Amino acid sequence: MANLGKFGALRTKFAGLADFVTIYIAEAHPAERKHFSGNYAIDTHADMEQRIEAAKTLREEAGEFLKGCPIMVDNMDDQANLAYAALPERLYVLMDGNVAYQGGLGPFYYNIEEIDDFLSKNI
Repeated sequence: MANLGKFGALRTKFAGLADFVTIYIAEAHPAERKHFSGNYAIDTHADMEQRIEAAKTLREEAGEFLKGCPIMVDNMDDQANLAYAALPERLYVLMDGNVAYQGGLGPFYYNIEEIDDFLSKNI
């Protein structure tokens, strides 16, 4: 959630040139593990209904930063997460059905400026 403002600005900058999608995957910091105090109280998803509810929470909390950005929800078998090594967060650019850019794993290697540079040079 810490980078949503930057992500929103990136989406605004490249609106009309690129499509942006957010894929909600397994909860990175489930409440029952107590990794952080003051974090969202979202437990490990027991079923798809809970995962969809968590994605709705993301939509509500993100507000304007994700306005107009589709949020897709990964299956309970974590197919998207496993295919893209996305936990806890990662940026990708797909061009013509192929991975053209693979960002580093978040939160430490999640670099909005790097993807901004890539998009500026390639679209």
